Amino acid sequence: MVKEPDYRSNSLLRGLGILECFSADSPELTLSEIAEALSITSSAAYRFVVTLEREGYLSKHKTSYRLAPRVMDLGYRYLASQDVYDIARVPADELRAETGFTVHVSVLEGTEIIYVYRALSNRAMVSNVPVGSRLPAFSTTMGRMLLSDLPEEDLDRRFDGYVFERMSPLAPSSLAELKPLLKEDRERGYVAQRSHLSTGTFSIAAPLVSRHGRTLGAINLSGHEMQLHPDEALIGKVRATARTISQML
Repeated sequence: MVKEPDYRSNSLLRGLGILECFSADSPELTLSEIAEALSITSSAAYRFVVTLEREGYLSKHKTSYRLAPRVMDLGYRYLASQDVYDIARVPADELRAETGFTVHVSVLEGTEIIYVYRALSNRAMVSNVPVGSRLPAFSTTMGRMLLSDLPEEDLDRRFDGYVFERMSPLAPSSLAELKPLLKEDRERGYVAQRSHLSTGTFSIAAPLVSRHGRTLGAINLSGHEMQLHPDEALIGKVRATARTISQML
């Protein structure tokens, strides 16, 4: 019987194993305790621990380590994306039926947005981004909404060394250009503009905010700019749908 190749990364497994060492009974561990739990040398454990610390998954307190908030953020984003998908589907379908335009729902992952739901329009000229697609957040209306909720230090961390590859001269070319736009987006409560990625497309986006005040996702109405115009009534419909979803998050 032919043995199947094992493509697993031992380094990744060790890193995940370190994170799994921590528990309610062991919220802090020394380097030697981590090495003993994984049956590896202290020098090997040190390399993994330093990497996890620098990436924001562990924090050091004197001679011991504990989980850092970024670990919780990973799990929270997974739960949030599931909640957003389940809750947003029906209101998104209703908005599509009411307006005739495509409706997308997305969540933020790093510097990208991930499309988790799409209610597709039956118009001849249609905006069609498949579920699972990843797009740069700085160049999308939903991404701008999601980024506008982040603290400045989080933005600085996410975009450290990031290359702003613009597909439109209208898109910001740096984090310094993006930040004031995000401030305006946050104060306005929505983004309505021509697409920086797809010629001829216009979209209106609004945030999906949990009852705890955290932006978990975003929704947009998208269509051809010859058909979709950002009048107050249409913007109001998008924001009303976003509020409906937000009340259930």
